[in-house]
Amino acid sequence: MRILSRLSLRQRLLLGAAGFVVTVLIIGGILFLVRSTNAAEEQPIAFNHQVHINNGMQCQFCHSGVTKSPVAGIPSVELCMGCHGHIATDKPEIKKLTAYWEKGEPIPWQRVNQEPSYVFFNHSSHYAAGVGCGSCHGDVSNMTVAERVVEMNMGFCLGCHAEQPHGKDVLWDCTVCHR
Repeated sequence: MRILSRLSLRQRLLLGAAGFVVTVLIIGGILFLVRSTNAAEEQPIAFNHQVHINNGMQCQFCHSGVTKSPVAGIPSVELCMGCHGHIATDKPEIKKLTAYWEKGEPIPWQRVNQEPSYVFFNHSSHYAAGVGCGSCHGDVSNMTVAERVVEMNMGFCLGCHAEQPHGKDVLWDCTVCHR
């Protein structure tokens, strides 16, 4: 405290600003690390995308919002039980699913891809433009558990839009993505 009292007002303000910047960087680093962890290892049920896709299911069967809303959506326990009330009921992961169903609880899935709250992304407009799920989510048909394959940041989005004739119009309108 004695050292601080010897500093000028300007020096104390600079020191305070530096402390603030360091704090923001530390918190940002922690959030980045948390966001970068592989959610695939933390899922309550080891949902096998590959098996479902190899059995002819399309992404939009479970993620029905992809064609009509900004959010693709995560399927409800009810949707899963529509099939798994009769299919593969003896499998350990299906027994976990059934337990959530019997308790009337949603499955506490951990998001694999999450944009910051200030970013607006609309799945339906990308779907309507013919952008395939794999462009952002990778080849899910070869994943047993979904994993993040690209860092969906501003550079990633702008890079894709710069390559598309229909995407160039929105490149310089910040309010399309930032709301």
